[in-house]
Formats: sequence, structure tokens, C-alpha cells
Amino acid sequence: MMSDLPADLLETIFNRLPTTSLKGLRSTCKRWNGLIKRNPRFLEAAKKPLVLILKDNRVWRMSVNHDVAAPSKEFDGALSLKDPHFKSQQVDIAGVFHCDGLLLCTTKDDRLVVWNPYLEETRWIQHKTDHKRDSKLALGYQNNKPKFCSGSWRVLDNVPLDCFIEPNTSVSLKGNTYWLASDEVTNFLLCFDFTTERFKRLCLPPIQNFGKIVLSVIEEQLSVLLQSYHALEMEIWMTDDIDTEAALLWSIFIKVDFKNLSTYYCFPVCWSFLIHEEKEKALCCTIGSYETSRNMVNITGLHDQYYAEIPDEDSTNWQRPIIFGYVPSLVQS
Repeated sequence: MMSDLPADLLETIFNRLPTTSLKGLRSTCKRWNGLIKRNPRFLEAAKKPLVLILKDNRVWRMSVNHDVAAPSKEFDGALSLKDPHFKSQQVDIAGVFHCDGLLLCTTKDDRLVVWNPYLEETRWIQHKTDHKRDSKLALGYQNNKPKFCSGSWRVLDNVPLDCFIEPNTSVSLKGNTYWLASDEVTNFLLCFDFTTERFKRLCLPPIQNFGKIVLSVIEEQLSVLLQSYHALEMEIWMTDDIDTEAALLWSIFIKVDFKNLSTYYCFPVCWSFLIHEEKEKALCCTIGSYETSRNMVNITGLHDQYYAEIPDEDSTNWQRPIIFGYVPSLVQS
């Protein structure tokens, strides 16, 4: 039997198979799973960052070619999230939260699933009977333990936050979750520390005269995009090293004046963004307006004042697109 073959022979066979086939073979038995997880090609593939985007209720791989006169984008196929009860059906995804290679997805029919798209593994989470649709969901881990070692799901009821948490603004960094939030006085970041299980308010960069604030993660730093509708300006700020026990230190990364761009057509209202190409380009996803009725991927050069708009002609609904960087993980969901 194949399972009885010597380890060196199995590794020779595995080395001749495409990486996509190796993922499927991991579930054959524990021995094969261990051998494949140590396979150099499998490990190398897991280190390559991807650009993912949630649109039309699917998570897609996206590639952008901006080194041509007419920049273009490609969606390299939707990642497969199958319904556990109807294996032939794809699940419609309403929202996604990314944490170190795992995706916490809410579905259109109000279900929850933790999904590792690289390993094609899922764990469906059972709601409480009194679950509220406006509950804030997060995935994280304690920084003094192995990642996701507990595998548990907890509900924190009646938390007195005394603030408004902006919907669809959460990001994860080093196991903790951050939201954009506000009270009657100011805007701020709200952090949930999974080690102490406590919330903490953290400062934002100066946001006077900016009408839109978007939160993202760039490598090991928090990043905020600020947009001024009146001045037609955009700024991107980044933090120094994150320390939840101290105040955040922000520095401006780039400022773009859209009035000075010859390729500028209409001011894009950004819903999500990602710094791409070794911090040379910013990819911003904008939802279609009533005038254009098209979602856009906007590319802004961070150092050469380059700007381009790529319409998403294939978009089939008005779901706000969410773009994020994804590094595949071997952590099981």
C-alpha cells in the first residue's frame, strides 16, 4: 500500500507532484500530512503573499499589471468555500476578517466559518441562540502561546464600550484586533487584546478636515488612509512598532493631491486599501457611484505621483469590495 512506502520514497513522489495536489493529499493520513508539511516546495509556496479581494460574495485572487499604458487587473479565480451540507454549492460570503492566514467569514445566511483557503480547511462555528446580527466578530490569539492553540469561540456579553464601532473596519495585527471607533468627542482606534481580554482606546493621526478614514495593515504596521472630499487630497499614515501598552506613534507615509494628477477623472471614495509592490503602489477599492455605477480598483504611485483607474466591468452587485494582503498559513482552522 502507498501508506506503507518508506518516507524517502514518498518524499520523492511528493516532489514530482504539483503543489496544489499536495494540499489535497494532506488529509490522507497523519503520516502523509507530516511529510507534506515539511516539503520544501510546500513551505516555499506558503510564504508567497497574495492579493485577495472580497467581491460579488466570493473571495478572489487578484493580480494587477500597472507597468503598461493601460493598466489592467485580473481575477485569477474565486477561492472555493463549499457548503458543508451541499458539497457542490459555493457559500455566499457577506464579510471577511483576516488573521495570519485564517479568514473569519460571515455568510449571507448569517453563518460563521473559520477558513484556511490555502489548506482548503474550514471550521464552522455554532451561533448562540440569541446571536445579534450587529455583533462584532474577531479572530486572534494570545501572544504568549502558540497561535490559535485553544481553538475556542467565546462571546463577551454586555461589554460597556461607551462608543460607536464603525462597521466593516476591523483588522488584525500580531493577534490583536483593531476597529475604527468614535464617541461624542473624537475618533480613535479601539483595540481588543486577546492576551488580557481587555479593550483599549488608541490614538489616530490628525484627522481634521478629513471625511473618510480607512484602516489597513501593512506588514507589521497599522496604516490609515485619510481622504478630504473638499480639498481632493489623500494621506496615508503608518505606525511605528505596535505596543498596546503605549500610545501609538504615527508618521505620514504619503500625501496625494488629486488636483495635480493629469490622469485624475473623479475623486475616488475608498472603502479598502492595500500598499503593494514593496510599498511603491497603493491599491484602493472604491464602490460604484450613481454616476458611474461601476466599482473601481484605483492605483496610486506613492513616490512618482502615478494614478490610474481600472473599472470592474464584471461586478454583479453593490457589495463594498474589501482588498487585503494574504500570506498563506499552515495553521489548521
